[in-house]
Amino acid sequence: MAKDDFFRIVYVILTELYESKKSGEKIDLFNISPKRLCITDGYFLYIIEELLNNGYVRGPLIRKTKTGYAVSDLEDLEITMNGIDYLNNNSTMKRVFEVLKNVKDIMPGI
Repeated sequence: MAKDDFFRIVYVILTELYESKKSGEKIDLFNISPKRLCITDGYFLYIIEELLNNGYVRGPLIRKTKTGYAVSDLEDLEITMNGIDYLNNNSTMKRVFEVLKNVKDIMPGI
């Protein structure tokens, strides 16, 4: 995934959270990890903070420190109704996700 592709990363994170919510299971943090998304930890926390501030997710606490960010309770991250609405009403990102999903089906491990 491109490092500067904010909206694709947001869509992947929200989709993973929604799928875990529907299945009744806790999110596997590896599925949304900076390593898997090919982004830095700082950028990941920035995105999570934006999702929290815009009401798309709830759960963790993120605060700025002198050296960057500190996060607690990331394992409690879950999608909100606003996040689900974003997924359902953002048709451009739905099309991008379907393409990525098809590529993933063809090329496991991506």
